Amino acid sequence: MKKAFIRVLALMLVLAIAFTAFSACSSKGKTFMKIEDTEMSVNMFQLFLSRMKGTICSSYGEEALDDSFWDTVMSADGATYNDHFTSQVLENTKTYLAALHLFEQEGLELPESYIEEIDEQIDELIENDADGSKNTFNSILSDFGVNYKMLREAYIIEAKIAYLNDYLYGSDGSKISPVLLEEYYQNNYARFKQVFIYTYALVYDTDADGNDIWYSITNPKKISYDTTATPKKDGNDNIVKDANGDTVYVDEEGKIAYDKKNGKRNPKLGSNGYQLTRDYTTEELRAAIDRAQLIAEQCVEGNYTLFDSLVDKYSEDEGMSEYPGGYYLTAESDYDSPEVVKALFEMKEGEIRTVNSDYGIHVVMKYELDEGGYADKDNSDFFVSTKTGQYVFISKLREELLAQTLKPYIDKIEIDETLIEEVDIKSVGANFYY
Repeated sequence: MKKAFIRVLALMLVLAIAFTAFSACSSKGKTFMKIEDTEMSVNMFQLFLSRMKGTICSSYGEEALDDSFWDTVMSADGATYNDHFTSQVLENTKTYLAALHLFEQEGLELPESYIEEIDEQIDELIENDADGSKNTFNSILSDFGVNYKMLREAYIIEAKIAYLNDYLYGSDGSKISPVLLEEYYQNNYARFKQVFIYTYALVYDTDADGNDIWYSITNPKKISYDTTATPKKDGNDNIVKDANGDTVYVDEEGKIAYDKKNGKRNPKLGSNGYQLTRDYTTEELRAAIDRAQLIAEQCVEGNYTLFDSLVDKYSEDEGMSEYPGGYYLTAESDYDSPEVVKALFEMKEGEIRTVNSDYGIHVVMKYELDEGGYADKDNSDFFVSTKTGQYVFISKLREELLAQTLKPYIDKIEIDETLIEEVDIKSVGANFYY
């Protein structure tokens, strides 16, 4: 139960940065900011800063532990890393305080089971990280400006924010109107298909003739043969069977005939776990460019049927057969070829554009978004997190709706400006765990 609860937090509490980096107010310590009776202490702001610092250190390495890193100027206006990230933390802290204030205004109460889970988590941390000593644990946390009671309070408020999200929008978005869901989908997503031509070669398992082997999609141990070809026979005119007992089929040259339409190849991996590749020869590269140009010349803007046929006939992107409806992306999607994403959101529906990337040549057509495409199970890889089973785009919509709801409260926040001068991200420890 506890682990599932923590996973929910990781999804629900993302705004500008992960809500798991949330800091909490405390009955102890100086009040750093407040909305009416809802307060947050400077100690919790330090905790928040320490978590951000841990995140930055994870990205930049040990150099981010040195003051010199944080004193580095990162923009033309003279702002340092310390200025930038301290300011970012401050703005997010305002958002979190506003969310806590809304929780209290709505008269919500955190179920006792949530608090029990948090207490179990704190007890485990004390036991595992401090040999059961609260004093030792407090010594560890002191570098982040808090003690174990404050950390417990931070976790409770994190739970309150998650609970508020569910209360307002439903854990699965069930409280969000279908009109809002469709509007968000239409405003933030784009759909495309592509004829993709590689400009380098991927390396797959090959047969004795040096040709790529195509395996059955349903049973990767079996070969996918083109059964319309000729059965192979031995010198005694007996039909040849493979190791699986299946008939071997060959083409007119006597080479194995594979069913490439209904099969798949097995990538050959290097020691690093990535698929092996080889550079195209000059002749191969020229042929790829010519092929892409000829395909682009056949395209007609707005003619989706024609483009579908060109995708089926020429595209080397195996994903196009896996996702016949096309790819659905946002402008922030982590797609392997960001050049395609940039072009996609510059294009109008029905437009065709040739885009070059590190992987190859993309002849891209932007398709109209199909109504309710986010709920189609065939599109689930683009809209549903495989880790949580929840709609990724719904979590983003919840985030956007919450930000809109909280803005009036953020405007009411009062900050102790003197405390801002005393605390920054450079001065706290790097918090990787709490």
